[in-house]
Amino acid sequence: MVPKSLILWEESKIDPLRIVDPPMKYLMNLLIAVLLLVVTDAVTAEVSYLKSTPQSESSLCVVVKDTVLVHTSQILPLNLKGGQIPSANASDQTALVLKNLNYLLKKVDSNLNRLVKLNIYVAREDLVQQVQQRIKEELEVIAQPACTYVVTKLPGPNALVAMDAVAATNSSKQLAKVQIYNDEVSGFSASLLPAGRTAYISGQAVKADTLTEATRKTMEELHQTLKYIGTSPSNVIHVKAFMTPMKEANDVELVIDSFFPEERQPPVSLVEWFSSLPIEIEMIVAMPENKATVRPAETVIYQTPTGMKASPVYSRVAIAEVSDRIYVSGILAKENKNNDQQIRSVFNQLRTIVEKAGSDLNHLAKATYYVSDNAVSGPFGKIRTEYYNPKRPPAASKATVKSVGFPNRTLVIDMIAIPSK
Repeated sequence: MVPKSLILWEESKIDPLRIVDPPMKYLMNLLIAVLLLVVTDAVTAEVSYLKSTPQSESSLCVVVKDTVLVHTSQILPLNLKGGQIPSANASDQTALVLKNLNYLLKKVDSNLNRLVKLNIYVAREDLVQQVQQRIKEELEVIAQPACTYVVTKLPGPNALVAMDAVAATNSSKQLAKVQIYNDEVSGFSASLLPAGRTAYISGQAVKADTLTEATRKTMEELHQTLKYIGTSPSNVIHVKAFMTPMKEANDVELVIDSFFPEERQPPVSLVEWFSSLPIEIEMIVAMPENKATVRPAETVIYQTPTGMKASPVYSRVAIAEVSDRIYVSGILAKENKNNDQQIRSVFNQLRTIVEKAGSDLNHLAKATYYVSDNAVSGPFGKIRTEYYNPKRPPAASKATVKSVGFPNRTLVIDMIAIPSK
């Protein structure tokens, strides 16, 4: 826990303790910056939380500047002493997931108070509110991470909720290279991303007769992408796979792990999707540093590897040239309207949020789009062209899932942006 005496609140024209949000106001013009200090007086990550209301369980977005970031594997509600998932309700499983997450984070010099982003996977839509409420109860007000919810089958019997996370570390030390920590007790893993350049690789998929073979071929193709952009498998920070069926999750993880030395196997997260393709895999990868000592004029660049076709609505690879990150909570339409209106509502909110955080739609790095209705896909592709610069769309994956977590909504956007300057 962070002592209250070590929390510095940035001065603002508005006192955050006296704000009363009007019911119809979605954003308040306040970016609360929290500088977390350790007893050695060394400054750690500067983390800023952009909130919709002081009472919200998550931030609209979280901005992190120049720090080592922890990325975790998918954390299950596993009883570490017995190695089993208890038959508990969603609320109690949520508390257990957070306990396990804190256990893992402490192994790599972090904790729940350093959370930046939570990706939350729930087995059923009707359980989402229970999970939200328990997260709100368990986390301190100062550490309200950006959160994205998706409803999917989970890779574990009896599991109702799982999470993976991004967190800042307590240490002010800089890393020279990626570090991977695999916990033998829990089976969970975490990677440490050095402050600096980072590549976000869009989901790639190769057709095959079986899920195992498709996984192998897709990983081979991804390794070619790593080579093209000038990095290596040893720099992979996180792997996310959209796959079906979830009952073959262990086989998929074994294939993915086989592409890395045992001590360098990165964290993996799995989401079951509905697709004619058995699997699509995306990656986050550390990049070699530029020797330039000044901040680059362009903070994010976009690339298309040889042999791949460029698209006006997503980039094959987006490379953040600076270490600042803007993690945006999953954005849903404000109202239950038709698909076109929901899509525009989501993109209008996205534009407002990233602009308040110091970015814009020309500096989006990584998007994950979850849709619960295939009818969204047609208008979604068209409407994206109204918002994206065709030469600068984010790297992206789109997955059709059971639910985006909330009734009468068909789309949620999860986004990472980079400051525009």
